[in-house]
Amino acid sequence: MRDASARNLARRLRSCTEKLRNRQRYLLTRGTVSHGLSQVERVRTLCEPWSQLPIYAPLAITVDESASSEGRFEFMVDVQRLLELPLAANFILGNIVTDARSCLDMAIEALWSRYALDRKGVIVQFPLEDDFTKKCSEDARLRNFLSRLDDKFVEVIEQAQPDYVDGLLDIPENLSALFISHLSNANKHRNITPVVFRVALSMMGTDKLGLNLALIDDSSHGVPPLRFALNFDIGKHSEQDARSFIAALERPYSTPLHVEVSQRLVVDRQEIPLLPRRLGDSTFSFRAGLDDLLTKVPEYIRFTLRNLNRVHHNIQNGGNEVYLLDRNGTL
Repeated sequence: MRDASARNLARRLRSCTEKLRNRQRYLLTRGTVSHGLSQVERVRTLCEPWSQLPIYAPLAITVDESASSEGRFEFMVDVQRLLELPLAANFILGNIVTDARSCLDMAIEALWSRYALDRKGVIVQFPLEDDFTKKCSEDARLRNFLSRLDDKFVEVIEQAQPDYVDGLLDIPENLSALFISHLSNANKHRNITPVVFRVALSMMGTDKLGLNLALIDDSSHGVPPLRFALNFDIGKHSEQDARSFIAALERPYSTPLHVEVSQRLVVDRQEIPLLPRRLGDSTFSFRAGLDDLLTKVPEYIRFTLRNLNRVHHNIQNGGNEVYLLDRNGTL
């Protein structure tokens, strides 16, 4: 009987792992079922024209003759304006993170039912916390929840948390956990997760003596069009030299001036806060690249559910130790 129950729970856990794939088969496109594409594949297909663009945008330069003077040129830097991304990608992406959240919660529900655990005073769902240690110290319900599980299940849950590692940047190992938590919650409240093509100044400067390149008025926070000033030593560089330096910005790998405007698909939310301990109570936000999220979130879910399943099999077989899989699904 115990073996039959174990096999039943194992099947339920495996069904959670497959849930993303199974539900991804049913996408409504103008009222019809999408042609067998998964949600992940569908978002990639919709966004492909943007994802294939170069990392750095080609520049268009316009010198402002009226604002230029001896030893100084002012000029505008702009990039090509692109069409808006299809709205369908936003809704599908919201469904992906909601499905990911559901997979984790269904796994916990399966464990609670199989081991007939007490539900009183707890929320039976997979905990994903920005600061798991702090939450445990402050939240009695979470402590009660963890106390009712076998310690090896608790270890899996702890391993699936963001887990700040106090490195140089102190970036969480499992950023996927944060994105699943925050984006699924936003989607639940109809705040649909947008995919945006982010274009912003990433580098500027010069590597030649007698030249100084400065950004004038950064009220747009690096988003083109941007206004620059090139001040040059007329004893070292002629006016024609300066004009040729500016014009060369329209060609890749121009020298001696450098203005690079990066462009990439990101998953945009106003705040997905990171809480590195070295910053105390301060936070900063992180935006995931779309491809990273589409790849890493399903990997993270499979990785976490497989570890829950390993623990379950170990308990059913009367084992004392279980070796959890190494992290391989981080974002």
